[in-house]
Amino acid sequence: MTAPPQQLLQLARRASTISITSLTGWTSYKANTDPLHIFWDLDHTILCSVTPLPSDHTANDEKHNDTNGGGEESSLIKPPTIHHFDQIDDDFPYTPLTVANTRTYFRPGAKVALWLCSKLGICHVYTAAQESYTMNILNELDPNKEVFRGVVLHRTGYPRIVRDGKDLTVVMGGGASNDDDNGGSNTDKKESNDIRLKRAILFDDKVSNFKPQKYENGVSVLPFSEERLNKCLSSTNKNSSSSSSSSNENYHCVMDNWTAYLQEVKEMARLVGISVWGTVHLSGDVRKVVDWVRKLNGGDNEV
Repeated sequence: MTAPPQQLLQLARRASTISITSLTGWTSYKANTDPLHIFWDLDHTILCSVTPLPSDHTANDEKHNDTNGGGEESSLIKPPTIHHFDQIDDDFPYTPLTVANTRTYFRPGAKVALWLCSKLGICHVYTAAQESYTMNILNELDPNKEVFRGVVLHRTGYPRIVRDGKDLTVVMGGGASNDDDNGGSNTDKKESNDIRLKRAILFDDKVSNFKPQKYENGVSVLPFSEERLNKCLSSTNKNSSSSSSSSNENYHCVMDNWTAYLQEVKEMARLVGISVWGTVHLSGDVRKVVDWVRKLNGGDNEV
């Protein structure tokens, strides 16, 4: 005898509730007892910096309210807002009188994604940028140090990043240090590092940075380049001879802005999903997740 549709629906709802509850409980358990170590690159992964200060990037950021110059059409739909701040990047020319020479835009969805990932494990910063630039960003992005509770590695303190890529054993196993040379065999150290690397993942837009771990721990991120940033920023046409055609063009421009914006949010959501998957994977080895991601993306982590 076949169960009534309403009863089947109730059973499906119960099964879904149990599954979600179990997954949530397992995720919370793993996050607290065996947390994932999530290493984040900065430039072109969670942000994009523009130098010198752009004169045409002021149309739809969070510090400007009038995005389309007023009008009825602009009140119906406005471009997305993109959080930014201005800073001095001492990799570029500046004088003592310079207030700022660089504008840094955070990738849409990045701040939420970072907060979510901080609940799944321990977030670290691993960047080839210099210390001053890195700290400027962290002071803006995480002033209370609630997201990045791990280490902050930059080229000022660890210059080998630029030449050799991003070696996760600097944090996970002390592979780049001689401090542990007094105890244990090389085999023991390798096994210890291997165990720790099972819980480490690196998000970076440059695949070459994954080389120290033979590309086993790195997930390639779509670069948040200046080109992609510009697609999110408003470029409405205010000089059209016809007000009706101008409104129509502006509408389509804004829709294009939103389409590009949501593509960036989608990429950050993908990284959160990978982090969740890495947290709950029954093997406990995040490298298996990375391998699956690489296969799904057509081997984009291969060199």
